[in-house]
Amino acid sequence: MKDFTFKKGVLESKSGTYSILKGFVIMVVMMLMTTNSAMAEVIDGIRYVLDSNTKTATLLPKMEGKYSGDIIIPEKVKGNDGVEYVVTSLGESCFSYCRYLTSITIPSSVTSLGKGCFFNCSGLTSITIPSSVTSLGEGCFYNCSGLTSITIPSSVTSLGDYCFRGCSGLLSITIPSSVTSLGDYCFCNCSGLTSITIPSSVTSLEWGCFSNCRYLTSITIPSSVTSLGGYCFSGCRYLTSITIPSSVTSLGRSCFNDCSSLTSITIPSSVTSLGELCFYGCSGLTSITIPSSVTSLGEDCFGACYNLDYVIFKGKYCDDFYYSKLKIPTTSRIKVPTEYLQGYKHAFGSDYKYISAWNPDETGEDNKPVTQCSTPSISYESGKLMFACETTGAKYHYTITDTDIKSDALSENGEVSLSAAYNISVYATADDHTASDRAEATLYWINANLDNGTNINMVRTRGVVASAHDGIVTLSGLDNGEVVKFYATDGKYLGSSVAANGSASCAINESLVIAKVGKDSIKIAVK
Repeated sequence: MKDFTFKKGVLESKSGTYSILKGFVIMVVMMLMTTNSAMAEVIDGIRYVLDSNTKTATLLPKMEGKYSGDIIIPEKVKGNDGVEYVVTSLGESCFSYCRYLTSITIPSSVTSLGKGCFFNCSGLTSITIPSSVTSLGEGCFYNCSGLTSITIPSSVTSLGDYCFRGCSGLLSITIPSSVTSLGDYCFCNCSGLTSITIPSSVTSLEWGCFSNCRYLTSITIPSSVTSLGGYCFSGCRYLTSITIPSSVTSLGRSCFNDCSSLTSITIPSSVTSLGELCFYGCSGLTSITIPSSVTSLGEDCFGACYNLDYVIFKGKYCDDFYYSKLKIPTTSRIKVPTEYLQGYKHAFGSDYKYISAWNPDETGEDNKPVTQCSTPSISYESGKLMFACETTGAKYHYTITDTDIKSDALSENGEVSLSAAYNISVYATADDHTASDRAEATLYWINANLDNGTNINMVRTRGVVASAHDGIVTLSGLDNGEVVKFYATDGKYLGSSVAANGSASCAINESLVIAKVGKDSIKIAVK
């Protein structure tokens, strides 16, 4: 008798007669298959497992090579035993990595498409799913990048995890009202999708459901949905707007991460929590209101939201949470209920200077009108950049951006022109006032009127501020009596103005004008 022993999970033969063992294992497998009344056969080039009890057949992957070309699956197949078997399912991974599979016909006898059924079938461009199918397995069409459209029959009730992940060529898809759930990462990396309608039968959008659908511009979420899973819309960089229904109670981790084109969003009063990194990288977001229902805030919720200018908190601050962890920009204007003002200031910390109170009534809106600060003016006087506002006690919040500095220039005659332009943006705040509208202007450095400027040491520049408000263009920093001529971009003369008290103004109907100060030209956008 041969002597066999188990060592580290591997069956080893001391006599070296491994073929006997191999035959034994095959015999055991055959016995099990017989017990289960199932056997594998290749019929007309397609491999099936046949169940003699149920008289049903399930497609299997090929043992060698891959399916290719046009495949027609019959409703019934005849086994070697002469019995007919009904084809009821496409088994797990049965067509996976069949990159040269171009089309497939699925009979109406099939009720399910197994896990990874068409995984990485990049050559498949279209498919018709019969109305007999009730479920699409996990990763069913994963990375079918050539698939451009698909119709899901109304018999299907769920889309498995990763079902259409990586279907980058998918331009449109219709989800029937029979579907109640969209699995994790269901449409992840479907970069060709621009819009999608979710039926009212769906109750939840799971993790990463539409993540990295970068060209998705709009989406309607039905009122049946109660939660948006983590990373649900992460990486949807062209999503400009989205409506969240009042049925939703939570926004998951990184839900809108890197939605850089999202400019506004309304969080309904049903939402109680914002997950970590929820709006991280939403650089287009300029304002947001946090309803009083929110009692849980995730860290880095507003990280990299560089343009978030205005934030309203309608409820009590969350105890034992440092609001600086939200990563709201320190320059943002933050409004909070009056009774919680000091609590919010403490929770945010000393880096946040622009936290002020509002007085909500029962509806959550201001119960008394609040006067807005007047829009500040921008001027250049006596070598200084100046802001002024009609509102008493106004404070000015400004940014200056360098837009044009010329260097490494060539001078053929020894004359040097020093020039630069700085874009200026400023708004005003004051006690018991809302923030003003932003005023914008550009500070230009232009040549002084010198008779001889052939030597760099004799050339000086001066600052001229150009601003526009309500159709009135104003230049400041001028010499009294200096004439400014205004032209349209096509060269049409629009009028002139003589500087008085260092300023010259002109009413303009154009959206863009050229102002000539001596030999210098200044381009001005009129807003």
